[in-house]
Amino acid sequence: HPTAGAAMMAPPAVLFLDCDDCLYQNNWATARKITSSIAAYTARVGVSQDRAYLFYKQYGTCLRGMMAEGLVDAAGVEDFLHEVHLIDYSDISPDPPLAEMLSRLKIPAFVFTASTREHAARCLQRVGLDQLPLRGIIDCRACELETKHSRSSFEIAMRVAGVTDPSACVFCDDSPRNLVAAKELGWRTVLVGLNDRDTGGTVTCAAADFEIASLHHLAPAMPELFHPMQPGL
Repeated sequence: HPTAGAAMMAPPAVLFLDCDDCLYQNNWATARKITSSIAAYTARVGVSQDRAYLFYKQYGTCLRGMMAEGLVDAAGVEDFLHEVHLIDYSDISPDPPLAEMLSRLKIPAFVFTASTREHAARCLQRVGLDQLPLRGIIDCRACELETKHSRSSFEIAMRVAGVTDPSACVFCDDSPRNLVAAKELGWRTVLVGLNDRDTGGTVTCAAADFEIASLHHLAPAMPELFHPMQPGL
């Protein structure tokens, strides 16, 4: 459903789609695998689970905390990014209805992820979106390892997309915190997923222009982004 302020935004020119728990939803099965993989990696380099969580709270990601504390160098960053994404992707299923909907987009679309390009590409392949004419994947390396809590990540995404008007950007993400940062820059925002991972309770976001249960509901919420469905489909 739309929230206050949605009607005041400029016509959209580019769509940015988060990857994990947005382009697919599987009750956070993949997210839990990545979390476990990160915990295994940090334990191996002598960082306790509690300290890793403190890094996350203080720096936005565990990786940025390890960098700030001098625990990883540039080579270690690449090792971390590679190793923590060596997971089983079988919990991500093909989604033909989503592929059909996104194939009707009128505007360019980018995957905008705090993960790696390689991980996002594997997810796209599993969902069945790898053949869509997406313009690219903007990942953590492109954003200089900043998270989507940071204004600079959104500025970089705009440069990559070749757009200068923040209000022409539409951003779909399952993280209210990410949407707050996007809204502060002037983006149009869509919360995807209405249930909290930890509590199971209802999630809402004052910074979201729209709140939808899954990405499948984007076309009904924002029909101006899509060409009509072909008869018989």
